[in-house]
Amino acid sequence: MVMKKGIILTLLVAAFGLLATAQGRMELRFNEVMVQNDSNLVDQTGHRTAWVEVFNRSYGTVGMEQMFISNQPMDLSNLNGKKPKDYLNEYAAAHPDVLYEIPRGDVATKVAPRTHIVFFADGESAQGALHFTFKLNPGVENNLYLYDVNGDLVDMVTIPANLPSNQTFALKADGISELVDGKMDATAWSLRDGSKDDTAITPGKYNQRVVNENIEKFHQEDPHGFIIALVAMGIVFSTLLMLSILFYLFGKANKAANKEDKPAVAAPAQIAEPQPVATGTSDEAMAAICMALYQHFNSHDEESGVLTFDRNANTAWSDKNSLMRVLPRK
Repeated sequence: MVMKKGIILTLLVAAFGLLATAQGRMELRFNEVMVQNDSNLVDQTGHRTAWVEVFNRSYGTVGMEQMFISNQPMDLSNLNGKKPKDYLNEYAAAHPDVLYEIPRGDVATKVAPRTHIVFFADGESAQGALHFTFKLNPGVENNLYLYDVNGDLVDMVTIPANLPSNQTFALKADGISELVDGKMDATAWSLRDGSKDDTAITPGKYNQRVVNENIEKFHQEDPHGFIIALVAMGIVFSTLLMLSILFYLFGKANKAANKEDKPAVAAPAQIAEPQPVATGTSDEAMAAICMALYQHFNSHDEESGVLTFDRNANTAWSDKNSLMRVLPRK
């Protein structure tokens, strides 16, 4: 029973993943096309060829492996019992000049959310997964169709025959195209010659520059930047002023705290004044003073300023036996 539940849960997760992938692929749109490339984008080999930009307008990564890109519509109404995937796969192998199957296993075919992928319509599929097996022809009307692996038509575009060289046919804004009865919305497309921002040629980049309304409004109000400069300087100087005030207050508080913590110093003791010496001195006191002075100045027995020691003759320093040098015998 537990195993059955696990199998059912696995199948549900797989089905949900396939459904999410299919939904993501349906959000892919042809975004910009250049048929005759003389001085524009180069491929990894350094060649200039026709290129086709696809935009992922979803908010999830979409893998384009096993999707199909064709230069003519595919009739999937009568497949004689075959699955659309098998029919398209066989047709791509038999008619590479009409239908290109994006191979599996190339990380370059994974399109990140709200980003672009650029293919080269040069008929050189051996150069990599981003190179079609067919070419776009200048001077004639070219059609492109994007099919999912199950045969659903994801998007299509018709490039006009009068598209000049080095110019593109692009959506006015990225990913805004919607199919109406299997046909493109021509009002969403325009020619781009790269002469200004609104007609810039942008392979791998956004067709319309993202505008921040607040920045644009500020640019109109302050075209030379004087206001922003004054505001920036005011912020800097006000910050420095606040810091100086805070440091001053902290210094005052620190001094006050040190005064409170410092112990009180006792008042210095009063020095007693010398008492007057009696003038009358007895003869006995004078005699005692004289004797003390005599003993002080005559404390040495032999000579003043010389220490006198009693000599001890019984020391090693005066022992002749210790002082005699014994010579070795030859």
